[in-house]
Amino acid sequence: MIISNTHRFAFIHIPKCAGTTIRNPLLEFDDCNGAHTGRVAVHPLLGNLDYVHIPLFTLREHFEEEFKAVTNYWSFAVVRDPFARFSSSVSQRLKRYSDQPIHRCSVDDIRKAVDESIAYLSQVPRSNHLLPPEYIHFQKQIDYIELDGEKIIDSLYTVDNVDLLLEAVGQHVGHSMGKDRHSRGVQRRANQSFVFRNDFLRWMIETSRPLSKQVSRLLPEGVKQQVRKQVYMHRDHRMNVLFDSSYVQDFIRDYYAKDIALYTQVNSTVR
Repeated sequence: MIISNTHRFAFIHIPKCAGTTIRNPLLEFDDCNGAHTGRVAVHPLLGNLDYVHIPLFTLREHFEEEFKAVTNYWSFAVVRDPFARFSSSVSQRLKRYSDQPIHRCSVDDIRKAVDESIAYLSQVPRSNHLLPPEYIHFQKQIDYIELDGEKIIDSLYTVDNVDLLLEAVGQHVGHSMGKDRHSRGVQRRANQSFVFRNDFLRWMIETSRPLSKQVSRLLPEGVKQQVRKQVYMHRDHRMNVLFDSSYVQDFIRDYYAKDIALYTQVNSTVR
C-alpha cells in the first residue's frame, strides 16, 4: 500500500495483482515511510501481519489514519482474473514457505500445495476474515475493494491495463511515470514463470547441476535459448492438469464468486 498525503492518493496493493510493478514507481510518493511496502511483522492485536496487503475491514478497525486516507483521497487498485490469480497464489506460497521454488517442484509437490490451500481456505470464515501471512496471497480481491457491500476504492484496473493506471497517476502527480518501462516489467516477470517440462528432466538437471553450469558457460546464447525451450515450459502450460481440473475450478468459482463478478465488470469497462 502506498499513501501520498502530498498528492492525496492511495494505492491498495491486492496480492498477486501486479502490485509490485505499480508500487515501485510510486515509492517516491510514499508518506508512510515504508510501513506498508514490504514487511511481515507482529501487530499488538493481530499477531503476525503482512503490512503490505491489508484488506479494508482490517484497515478500518486497526489503522485509522490509513483508512481515513483511503476514503478521503483518490484510491486505486489492480484486479486480476481469479483463475489465473489462484495458480499464482499457489506458486507464491511454494516460493515463500516451502524448501524449494515452484520450478523445482514435482507435479505431486504442487498438487499437495493446491490441496492444502483449498483445504485451509474451505474451513475459514467466508467474509471479513483476515488470512495469516502464509495465506495472504489467497485473500479475496473484493476485501480490498468493498466494505459491507459498498465500493470504497475509486478506480479499478486490470493487470492488462497497467499502462492506463500509470498514465492516470502521472497526470495526477504532474509528471510521466515511465509506463513503457514498467509495463515491460510486468511482461518480463510473466515470462520468468517457467518450470521443468517433466520430473525426469528436473531430476537430471538437479543431479548434474555443477556440470550443466560449466557446459552452459561454453554455449553460445542462441544455443542456450534452444536448450531452455527443450527443458522448460511456461508454468501454466504444465500445471493445466492441476489448475484446470474440475475440483480446482469448482472451488475457485465458489470461493471467489464475488471476485469473478468484480473482475468481469472491471474488464468490461477498462480498455
